[in-house]
Amino acid sequence: MCGITGFVGGTPHAEDALRLARMNAVITHRGPDDAGGYLSGVGEFDPDRAPVVPVEARGGGAAAALGMRRLSIIDLSTGHQPIANEDRTAWIVFNGEVYNFAELRAELAPRGHRFQTKTDTEALLHAYEEHGPACLDRFRGMFGLAIWDERRERLLLARDQTGIKPIFYTQVGDRLVFASEIKALLQYPGVKRELDPESLFHFLTYLYVPPPATMFAGIRQLPPGHRLVWERGVIDVAEYWRGPAAWVDPAAEAPPTDPADLWDVLRESVEAHLMSDVPLGAFLSGGIDSSAIVALMAEAMDRPVRTFSIGFRGAGMYDESPYARAMADHVRADHTEFHVDSSAVHDVPRILRHLDEPMADASVIPNYHVARLAREHVTVVLTGIGGDELFGGYRRYFGDDLARRWERIPAALRRDVLLPAVRALPSGGATPFQNRVRLVEKFLAPLDSPPEQRYLAWNSHFNDALKRELFCRDLNGQRPSYELFLPLFARAKHRPFADRAMYVDLKTYLPGDPLMLADRLTMAHSLEARVPFLDVKVMDYAARLPVATKLRGQGTKLALREAVRGRIPEALIHRPKQGFGTPIDLWLKHELAGLPDALLSTEVVSARGLFHPAGVRRLVEQQRGGRRDVSQHLWALLMLELWQRAYLDHDYSARTDLTFADLDVAL
Repeated sequence: MCGITGFVGGTPHAEDALRLARMNAVITHRGPDDAGGYLSGVGEFDPDRAPVVPVEARGGGAAAALGMRRLSIIDLSTGHQPIANEDRTAWIVFNGEVYNFAELRAELAPRGHRFQTKTDTEALLHAYEEHGPACLDRFRGMFGLAIWDERRERLLLARDQTGIKPIFYTQVGDRLVFASEIKALLQYPGVKRELDPESLFHFLTYLYVPPPATMFAGIRQLPPGHRLVWERGVIDVAEYWRGPAAWVDPAAEAPPTDPADLWDVLRESVEAHLMSDVPLGAFLSGGIDSSAIVALMAEAMDRPVRTFSIGFRGAGMYDESPYARAMADHVRADHTEFHVDSSAVHDVPRILRHLDEPMADASVIPNYHVARLAREHVTVVLTGIGGDELFGGYRRYFGDDLARRWERIPAALRRDVLLPAVRALPSGGATPFQNRVRLVEKFLAPLDSPPEQRYLAWNSHFNDALKRELFCRDLNGQRPSYELFLPLFARAKHRPFADRAMYVDLKTYLPGDPLMLADRLTMAHSLEARVPFLDVKVMDYAARLPVATKLRGQGTKLALREAVRGRIPEALIHRPKQGFGTPIDLWLKHELAGLPDALLSTEVVSARGLFHPAGVRRLVEQQRGGRRDVSQHLWALLMLELWQRAYLDHDYSARTDLTFADLDVAL
């Protein structure tokens, strides 16, 4: 696991090595074990001792630089990067793991490729030599990679199929600059720190910025399953993986899979993901997905599984720690848990510094702490991310069917009796009843819209009416957020609606939220997170499962629940989905009640010029009054303000000890 940096284009500059060194230094957390660099006309060099290289010493051709920080996981002694081919005309830096690299080596060696290391990285470079950019179709794993081909003056950037690992890039003059994290780009001279207004609009809809945009104007992210080729100044971005064939190819002839085979499919993936030369463990929430991964690890390992979980004392439905303990006891795991309270909010500035963009999912706080806890014991963790999107874990997948039933009720009864009755119910608070009221309200709001649009509305947070109330700028002509994802629905139009929804979530929400958090917050602690559910073989299998084997009645993840029967405690199989939530609503009413007044005051909001102060104040008062829970909306605005202070008002991207005091906030 690593972080990568680099740039290409234009003519050499004497300070190119120093520029790369500065980019590399701010992502040391991604790879504290080693550093490496490559500079065209110079070859390999140590970025921690970066030289000033006279331009005349570098020869002709396009300028190119590659950098890396390494967290040693596999082949600890010979895995140093960058790695070159036999004649040193092609170079690679690589972030991630490719689990089928032994098979790749076995295919390539008979064709004359010679290997100097035992790493997966070297196999990828030789696969590129053999197949060009088409090599990406052969990789099974998670990766963000950069390959510089000196002969062709070609750079290949690529991101894995589902976006487990990130790649960001920007253009500065005639140069393309890229890195695993935005903070590295900000170290390059001329990269601007400006907010993108359109990204802000979509951020309020989804609580993350959908690719290829970022919250920074001019900085892009390579979307999942995409590659970028820069060749002699020309940039071409293309998608190499559209999704599992059963979901995106109407002509796919693969027969439906047998749910009885699910455990074997998952076992093979987990065993592949156990490849490591350092200690590994698992995140355990007590839900079905993480419990299944832990059960499979226990079957495959000859020692107790190390498991880690987070709890919230006195936080009612948010605390899953008893379920995690039950699962750990079931497999005799070596279990460690940590309990978080509102004091954990003091870590938010450091968390924001690792995220680089505002992120309104409050689970960043427990994710940050569970990663820190795990890193005290292991270097690699397996997670259950992806099970919901592949096997039907969200209740919203029933939405289309429920909407049709609702439409059978006479319109007058719906409009004049049922809707007003639901809206009169109190939805503030953290009881199961209040949570259900919020879900029903959200379900009912967009029912008059087309199916695709209402599904995306169920996945949204600030609706269009609220955004019009908030934004100072005229939103006429603004592209609605739901339009970003309509082409993905169209790709899977031959499938039942629930399959289409799962496919869209796999391509949008999953990389935008859970995977983004998993990468940044584990890497913040130099911890590698792996996701066996997102193995290409598991995804292909899941996509070919009939919908009825996943969803029926009000039952979710039926095939997975059946597969884990007898392997995890029965009580965990039948418990409803809880999610990795955070009691922000409770904290904002009590310990953090003063935070909105400090960060969202009329003076602060007016000075920013983004939102109408009166609209923001209404949200603050709604939360304070308690009848409506708008804590998620407030949290999004709070994170946005803190991000602006850290990244726009100042450049704190290189600060490792960022505090609220640095951001002019007194808690």
